[in-house]
Amino acid sequence: MAESNYWSRRVDRRRVLQGAGVGVAGLAGAALFGCGGAATEVVEEVKITPPPSRGGALFTREQYPSQGKVAADQVRLKPGAYEGPVAPTPAERDILANGRYGGTVLTRYLDPPHMDFNRTLSCTINSTMDYTKNKLVRAAMNPYADPYKIQPEPDLAEKWEVNADATQFTFHLRQGVKFHNVAPVNGREFTSDDVKASYERYSSGGVQKDVWSVVASAEFPDKYTAIFKLNQPVADFPTNVAAWSHMDAREVIANADLLRQKAIGTGPFLQQEWTPKERSIFTKHPDYFEKGLPFVDQVITVVQDDTAVQRAGYITDNWFNWAPRDENDAQDMLAKGPKDSVYHKSPSVVGTNTTGMLFQMKNPKFQDVRVRRALSMAIDRKEWDAARYAGEGGGYSILPVPWPYIYDNRPTLEQQGQWYQFNAAEASKLLQAAGYSASNKLSFDAPVWYLRAEYREILKPMYDKIPEIEFKPRQVDNPTAVQMLNDRNYEDTMNMTYGPPVYTPDQALYPFFHSTAGLNQNSVNDKEMDDLVTAQRREQNPERQKEIWIKAHDRILDQVWGVYFPAAAFQRIFFHNYVVNIRPHGVGAALNCYADGKARAIWLDQGAPNAMMLPSGDIRIKTADGVVRTI
Repeated sequence: MAESNYWSRRVDRRRVLQGAGVGVAGLAGAALFGCGGAATEVVEEVKITPPPSRGGALFTREQYPSQGKVAADQVRLKPGAYEGPVAPTPAERDILANGRYGGTVLTRYLDPPHMDFNRTLSCTINSTMDYTKNKLVRAAMNPYADPYKIQPEPDLAEKWEVNADATQFTFHLRQGVKFHNVAPVNGREFTSDDVKASYERYSSGGVQKDVWSVVASAEFPDKYTAIFKLNQPVADFPTNVAAWSHMDAREVIANADLLRQKAIGTGPFLQQEWTPKERSIFTKHPDYFEKGLPFVDQVITVVQDDTAVQRAGYITDNWFNWAPRDENDAQDMLAKGPKDSVYHKSPSVVGTNTTGMLFQMKNPKFQDVRVRRALSMAIDRKEWDAARYAGEGGGYSILPVPWPYIYDNRPTLEQQGQWYQFNAAEASKLLQAAGYSASNKLSFDAPVWYLRAEYREILKPMYDKIPEIEFKPRQVDNPTAVQMLNDRNYEDTMNMTYGPPVYTPDQALYPFFHSTAGLNQNSVNDKEMDDLVTAQRREQNPERQKEIWIKAHDRILDQVWGVYFPAAAFQRIFFHNYVVNIRPHGVGAALNCYADGKARAIWLDQGAPNAMMLPSGDIRIKTADGVVRTI
């Protein structure tokens, strides 16, 4: 297998990791929109020095230096199609000099079941967390960031240090960071006491415990210092923390009901309203610690699952972005849609998303590996890919470990081994050997929300051709699907709902496949896999670590604890070019869901819609049939 370039992405564990300043010029691009009149305040720019890394930024400040205030025609990206990384515009090189303040961002989001991210690790909740909270460290997702690498940058910690063997990390907190001015925190300062409370909560249980399980002890010597001592070397510890672990106030953590019902944090926006199954409204945090941010006054996110309305809403400027179904859909929008559209296309690399059906390994029927392998071989992945993605991916199914970590090029279906190749006759033989027949079918329940159309229109017809299978898909709503999976509350199978971004291979492996892990959502209990995912955490030699990742990847393919379906070969995103300082990220997230924190640093260019704050109920969508709906 060809050598991957993953190690070039790793932070050098033998050097001090440090980030100074508030991240002004290097702040993330946005996930949404908003803006209005020109800035009225003068803000001093503070330079950011990213942590030393073997990889480095794709676009450097030497290549694209700041030009200060630029002309109006140098603010936006030019409309049209882009593939791969997109360099910053002249305005995006100095956002404080060019950003415009005010306005309402209109976007869609997924309906959250509650606000406790440690109970349900889902983007349905993460959207709200990213608007309202911060982490010790975050991923850089700005126009200077490489979209295929994760580069940690300062958030609540202005810098951090690591010892020589990567077993101790010292985070130095920013001083003067204020919580939202709402009860029970009432705008008080964020301190190490809140880090301590958050760490103790996460490490004591819940779906995030795996990030913190390597911490042997923690010390908080003063208000602005947090020291974590690990029980083994983990050079990627800050990067793992950057993916999931928002910091909460100790008063909120002490009130479980409040934690579930209300999002309160230090983030760029306050949660003004949450109406389940309908929408959320977020308003600007006036005391946000990153000087000059956010630019927008308000974000309104709505729940909207109708694909026709989604498309119409993008065309009519009622939300900033839209995801086409395939290349034909994208080209149609380019030809007929808004002339200010930016179409961004990049290879899909992220696994553990909605592309799998997990088998409940506590159920005896799925403890027979012949059954699991048969259910995988009964899927014609090339036919699936042709029906869903016009055949562009060849049937390759993205597994949990993003392929760039272990391959140089996107793999093929053939490389995924015998159990991923379609063979209906062999599937029947395996099921018959396991005791099933046309009169004694393998019958199993299949709740689904995300892939409800694919289950109904692609997977069921394939399984119906196998005499020994009785496949019973049933649609549930999104909050139900998310909670069933996180609670492991299903009998037979569960469509894997949107898994959190995996910033490192460890996050794709240990939390989901170790027998005691918090995200082992289908109860895998395999000693060989336990040994592999434990070993890859301990191994610090890059070549030996990669060998372990490959073995774990191959065991997932061989044991088939769940089946993974063909995924889009490309990530496709449309957004209006009047939304400035925004980029998709191939690992972190496209624009929404796990990348909503980018909203802190975006703005609407002059002449953009929604330059003023909108009152409730003023979002109007004209659907394809001409009907105007108020959301």
